Amino acid sequence: MATQTVSHPLVRWVSRNWVYLVLGLICLVLLFPIVYTFITSLQPRGFGLSRQLFREGIYLGHYEQLFSTPRFMRNILNSAINSLGGALTTTTCCALAGYAFSRMRFRGRRWLLFALLGMIMLPGIVNLIPLYRLSSDLLRAVPNGITIIGDVSAKQAVNYLLLIAVYGAFGIPFGVWVMKSFYDSIPRELEEAAFVDGATTLQALMRVIIPISLPGLVAVFLTNFVFNWNDFLTASILIRSDELKTATVGLLDFQNQLTGNNSELLNAASILIMVPGILIFLLARNAFFRGFIEGAVKG
Repeated sequence: MATQTVSHPLVRWVSRNWVYLVLGLICLVLLFPIVYTFITSLQPRGFGLSRQLFREGIYLGHYEQLFSTPRFMRNILNSAINSLGGALTTTTCCALAGYAFSRMRFRGRRWLLFALLGMIMLPGIVNLIPLYRLSSDLLRAVPNGITIIGDVSAKQAVNYLLLIAVYGAFGIPFGVWVMKSFYDSIPRELEEAAFVDGATTLQALMRVIIPISLPGLVAVFLTNFVFNWNDFLTASILIRSDELKTATVGLLDFQNQLTGNNSELLNAASILIMVPGILIFLLARNAFFRGFIEGAVKG
């Protein structure tokens, strides 16, 4: 008669929940730098994590100093302008191009889709030298001394538009594929009903298809906003004025010129730079996941 081995309750629990344990461990590894940075930012200068935590209470002086530093706040504003502008450009282009690839049949359609797929695989760094040359030529062609709005010169406005255009173009290949897959999952009968009522193709797209595909548009917008906000390399190459530097580029100068040995202040600046992207993702996370599930998976 075979004997049945009785395993320990802890072993049985681990065997049933090992996936959650592995995922929890991965989350801890990924979250540790953020938690470390946040706790350090709440310590006075020179304390770090080498002494008793919060021995003198939570210290908010670093955040007060950052909010009172015009240069740092200007970097945050520049990141918001460039990230929002680039994400809106990408979302608009992908909404139109994805619909064309999904609903229309034209010569070269298949090859264009494969070309977009190839552009997704292309490393972004290979474009930096041509973009640098293009931006240099454009900025040299803009005359000096021309002011457009307030204290923004013509060169600065061109630099804004150039970075927004580059950010918008970077996200188009991936966004077009996401939106095409999302449009493919929408029944054509909805558009045909709109055509029967006398709507044009553009009216059917704006009044029928776009409201249904809003989760997909949110997913494209959010993905590109976070990418644009976190970008360092492209912004550091294309931005020529100190007043136009984004938060990630300005953080490097902030480290070298303003903080000195104050690592706690630098950690506080890093936390503030994280906040906008995290907040936008938390507010739009439901539409984000729904967009990728209904679009990319069904397609």
